Amino acid sequence: MAGYLIAVVAFTLPFALGVSGFGRSRIVLGVGGVLAAGWVISLAENRAKDTNGNPFIPLWFLAGLVVLLYAIWCGGLWLGVRLRRIRRATPG
Repeated sequence: MAGYLIAVVAFTLPFALGVSGFGRSRIVLGVGGVLAAGWVISLAENRAKDTNGNPFIPLWFLAGLVVLLYAIWCGGLWLGVRLRRIRRATPG
């Protein structure tokens, strides 16, 4: 359930920033990239410290999940910006 919540937040936050025009696209993408890189580093560190007998999950799989979340982040921003441009267009 937490994964769905994370994905919804990863889509909704940049979507809202894109629709409102509050955040510039480069800044929102940069913040998402920094969050993704930090998350991969955190997962790698936790994976190295884990000695509780939990099943081994390869780092490439964890990094792939983070890349998927970043793609959801970028898609939310893209749709938000597109919606703002459509609403702003003058008729006629």
